[in-house]
Amino acid sequence: MTSPHSRGARRAVLLLSLFAASASAAGSAAAQGPAPAFGNASTIVVSDYGSGGTGYNNPRYTADRSAGSNYSGVVNLWFRDANNVVQSACTGSLLTGGKILTAAHCISNVAYTSFTARFYETGTGWVDVQGTEMVAKTGYVTGNVVSEHDVAVLTLSSEPPSFARTYSLAVGAVLGQTITLAGYGRIGQGVSGDAYSSNQLNDNALLRTGQNVFETTCITDLNDGTDTDNCATFASGLAATRGGILLADFDVGGVDPRFTDPTPTYSDGLCGLLGFCTPSVGNAFEEVLTGRGDSGSANFLSDWTVAGVTSFGWSNGSVVARLGYQAGYTCVANVEGNAGCQSNYEWVNAQITTVPEPASLALVGTGLLGVCGVARRRRALAQTSTDA
Repeated sequence: MTSPHSRGARRAVLLLSLFAASASAAGSAAAQGPAPAFGNASTIVVSDYGSGGTGYNNPRYTADRSAGSNYSGVVNLWFRDANNVVQSACTGSLLTGGKILTAAHCISNVAYTSFTARFYETGTGWVDVQGTEMVAKTGYVTGNVVSEHDVAVLTLSSEPPSFARTYSLAVGAVLGQTITLAGYGRIGQGVSGDAYSSNQLNDNALLRTGQNVFETTCITDLNDGTDTDNCATFASGLAATRGGILLADFDVGGVDPRFTDPTPTYSDGLCGLLGFCTPSVGNAFEEVLTGRGDSGSANFLSDWTVAGVTSFGWSNGSVVARLGYQAGYTCVANVEGNAGCQSNYEWVNAQITTVPEPASLALVGTGLLGVCGVARRRRALAQTSTDA
């Protein structure tokens, strides 16, 4: 699909994709051990744009996984069925009390019975901790690609490794600040999107990282009205309080590549329609966007508190996380005046201190890639959903 550069284009057909990865989509399924190796070992989709850089193989995007490092509590999540076969993967982060923060869509739809949280320490290797307790936030509707309730908490069955740090949720403003993204998902460069497998389902998986900026907020369900009804615009001044979905786009040097790229994707969005056109962080090489398999990964502020959870992204057919695209993150910060963010903040903290009863431990499901079609007619957005 292509669309003209003009902001006045009549229609641009897009897709929204949940950022989970299935074993079949990644190339193989793992039973009780790691799957056969495939692809390149890395994760985050990076810009590396126009300057002859080395892309996702650039060491700048490889996270430090030494004991006690800021990334040591970011985990690669494997979800298993009743036969102990790994069926899908996401990314999570360690909270206090042996809890793992991730996305609700990672555990919905299919009856997964257990998960493996894979911690990694440089020089030691992988430490796997199992669990069976998985709870999605009340209000999350299975298959709803865009939801401000897309957050879940998992409980480890034994203690996490001592080298792993724990994270807490952010308090205060989150828009306009540089955020750190880190995940075990698919990889690529901005010009191609998350085009390559990442070894997420075997022992060669690497944790990749980069930065972006949350520019605005939206409320649940972008399918019940116009963009401006559901997302804050620059003119409205409502960005900090509009809703519990945080949006970030993938631009370069402050220039939206949709108006300069030889194969533009669409003519509206954060920059063209909503009026949020902030510069990229640092320089063109620093800005990244999350891809499939990064679902559930934490979005960190500079003090390493968690502002959001990776949820969904725009795509064009099978191409996800390309330059000019944008992605949505479930707000879990305590942002004054934002009911969506505060609701998630309070729910997650309640899970940390609550011991679930047996009857409440069974909400489990799919990390399979969910896709829905979205047709934009100027300022209106309608959405239908199918599973892939």
